[in-house]
Amino acid sequence: MKVALINVSQVEVYGNLSAVRPTHPPLGLAYLASYIERTGHKPFIIDQDALGMTDEQMIQKLAEERPGMVGITVVTPSFPRATRVAARIKQALPDTPVVQGGIHPTIVPRDALVPDPWDIVVKGEGEETLAELVAALEAKRPLDGIRGVLFKRDGQIVENPPCPLIPDLDVLPFPARHLYPNIRYSYPDAMEHPVQPIFTSRGCPANCTYCQTKNIFTRKFRVHSARYVVDEIEECVNKYGAREIHIWDDNFTTRKDRVLEIRDEIKRRGIRVKFAFPNGLRADYINFEVLKALVDMGAYSISFGIESGNDKVLKFIEKGESLDRVRQSVRWAQQVGLEVWGFFMLGFPIDTRETMQDTIDFAKELDVDVAKFHILQPYPGSKVYYQLEEMGLITNRNYEDYGIHTRPVHKLPGLTEDDILAIQKSAYRQFYLRPRKVWQHLKRVRSIARLRSKVKMGLAILKVCAIGSSEKRLAGEYDSPAPGPDRKPENIPSQVAVPDWKQVQQRIESLEGNIQERIITAEDWERQDRK
Repeated sequence: MKVALINVSQVEVYGNLSAVRPTHPPLGLAYLASYIERTGHKPFIIDQDALGMTDEQMIQKLAEERPGMVGITVVTPSFPRATRVAARIKQALPDTPVVQGGIHPTIVPRDALVPDPWDIVVKGEGEETLAELVAALEAKRPLDGIRGVLFKRDGQIVENPPCPLIPDLDVLPFPARHLYPNIRYSYPDAMEHPVQPIFTSRGCPANCTYCQTKNIFTRKFRVHSARYVVDEIEECVNKYGAREIHIWDDNFTTRKDRVLEIRDEIKRRGIRVKFAFPNGLRADYINFEVLKALVDMGAYSISFGIESGNDKVLKFIEKGESLDRVRQSVRWAQQVGLEVWGFFMLGFPIDTRETMQDTIDFAKELDVDVAKFHILQPYPGSKVYYQLEEMGLITNRNYEDYGIHTRPVHKLPGLTEDDILAIQKSAYRQFYLRPRKVWQHLKRVRSIARLRSKVKMGLAILKVCAIGSSEKRLAGEYDSPAPGPDRKPENIPSQVAVPDWKQVQQRIESLEGNIQERIITAEDWERQDRK
C-alpha cells in the first residue's frame, strides 16, 4: 500500500528568524518509512519547506499518487497549520484516512483528534504502531487492538492501550534517506556540506520542567550500539556523500564508555568527517576526556542547554545543574578548541528582570561563540505549562504562537509579554553588539559560504534586536482557546483572566520552597538506567 508521510511547512515557527533557519530532513518520518518499507509497503515523503511546495501543489501530488493513508507529523506550534492542511487533503481525498503523529498528539491525543479532518492519532513511539495500522488499513480490518492509536467511531473517540517502547533500537533499519527530496538541505552554520543528521539514542533521564521529550520517549535512556552508529555514519558518508554529521541526541555524552567506543570505531575504520552537536548537551554529562574524544573523532562544534544564569532558577526548573558546573564544562570545551553554542531561556515562572539580566551576564561571562536567547514556550504536557496555568499567567492559547522564535504567550508578576520581549531584544544587543564578539566571528570564517551564512545570521539578529522574534498573529480556526479532554478542566480557566498578583506571588514562593537542592550527575542516571 502507498503511504504518504508529510512534513508541513514550519516557516511560522521561526518567526523573524525564518531567513536563517536550517531546513532539516524529516528524520522521524524517514525512520517510519524504512520500518514499513521493509514489510512491502510503498511510503513516500513530502517535505513542504524543502521542496518549496505550496498546499495546492501538495494536494495535486497526493491526488496523482492516491495513497491508502496520509500521515502528518505534528509539533505543538504546527498543529493549527497541519489541521488546515489535513482539511484540504480530506476535501480532495475524502476516503483516505488522515493520520496525525508526533510529539503534540502524543501529549494531548484526544484534543488533537477532535478537529474533523483527523481520522486517527498515533501516540508515542511510532514505528511498530504505524506498521500495525498500515497492515490493518490495507486489509480493511477494524482498528481495535492496534496498540498506540486513537480513532473515531460513531462520533466518539476510541483510545487503544499504548504500544511498548522498542527495547533494542538496533532492530530498526536505518532511516529511509533515499526518500528525501533530491535537494541539498540548508545548514547555515555547517562547516562542510552535504550534512546528514542522525540520532544515536532515544529518551532523556532528566526531568526539566519545560521539556516535552519525556512524554514521547519517557525518561528511559535507550541507545544504538557503537557498531550500529558507526555503520550508519559510514552509510551517510559513502552512500549519501556526507562531509558533516550532526548528532541530534538529547544525551549523546551520558555514557562516557559509549562515546569512547564510537570514537575508537570511527578511527579504526578511517572515517574522515566533521561532527557537530546542535541540540544542546547537558554540562554535567561532560568531562575533559569526553570532550577530547569528540574532537578526536572530528567534532568542531558543541551546544549546551544552559537555560539560566541564576542558580535559584536552575533549581526551580529542576535542571539538575549548577552554574559552576556549566562554567567548568564550557571552559573545557573552549580549551580543546570546540566552537561553543549556548542556549538560554527567558521568562520562567520565577524570573524577574534581575534574574533574566543574570542570564544575559552569564552568557557574556562564558563568552560562548553563539548565544541564543529563547523566550520560554510553555508547551502542553510540560510541568511549567501547568505551573503557569495554575497561576493564571498564560495569556495566549494560539498554538501557532508557541514556536521557539515567537512572542511570549504568558506574563510574569510585574512583567507583561512586551516586557519579556524587550528583555530578549536587550539580551541579543548586549551579547552581540560588542566589537570583540563581531571580530571573534569574523576570525572563524574559512570560506565564502561561511561568511555568507554569518552575514545572514547577523542581519537576522539585528532584526530581532529591532522588533523582536515575531509579530503577533491573529487567532486561527484551529487554535486551542478552551480546555480539551486531555486537560484537567478545573486547572484551566475558560478565558484568560487578570491574575491576582498577590496570590501569584504566594504561589511562586510556595513553589520556590519545594525546590530540590540536589545536583544530579551522569553517574546517577547510569545507575538508574541499569535498574
